[in-house]
Amino acid sequence: MMRVFGIFLAAALLSGCAAAVMQGATRASDNARILANEDAAAAGDVEAQMKMGDSHCCTIAGSTGVLNNQKATEWYCKAARQGDRRAKYELGRIYSGDLVRGMNAPAKLGALVTTQRENKPLALMWFNLAAEAGDDDAARKAARLSEDMTAPERLQASVRQQDWRNQACEWNAVYPDNPL
Repeated sequence: MMRVFGIFLAAALLSGCAAAVMQGATRASDNARILANEDAAAAGDVEAQMKMGDSHCCTIAGSTGVLNNQKATEWYCKAARQGDRRAKYELGRIYSGDLVRGMNAPAKLGALVTTQRENKPLALMWFNLAAEAGDDDAARKAARLSEDMTAPERLQASVRQQDWRNQACEWNAVYPDNPL
C-alpha cells in the first residue's frame, strides 16, 4: 500500500514538473512567434496581429502572478477592427471575464488573484459582432450572456455596437485596478 502511495506521490510531483517545463516551452514558442510577427502585425497584417494576440494572451506578468492581457487585447482589437471574426470572439471572451484558455496552470492561478470584472455590454457587443460574422459559439455565448444582463446593459451593448469601431478596446479599460 505504501509503495502505491509513493508511486502516486512521485507521479504527482513529476506532473507538476512536467507542467512547468511545458509552460516554459510554450512561453519560448510564444516569444519566438512574437519576434517573427511583430513587424508584419505593426504594418497591419491581420494574420500576424492574431498571432501576436494569441502569443500575448493569458500571460503572467513577471513575478507578480497577475494576468496581463493588455498586449493581447490591443492586437486582437487591431485585427477585429479589420473584420477578423475570431478576434471579435476573443475580445468578447476577455471582456466577459473568461481570462484563461486551455491548461495554462500559471495563468489560471493568476486569474484567481486578478480582480475579476467583466464589462458585459462590451463582451456582448464583441460576441454579437463575431456571431454576425458567422461564429456559432459566439452566438451561444452572446445568448447566455444576454440572459444574465439587465435591460440597461443590453441597451448599452446595442448602442455600443452601432459605433463598435470606436469603442474602448483595452485590457486596462476592463481591469483598471490591475497593478500593471
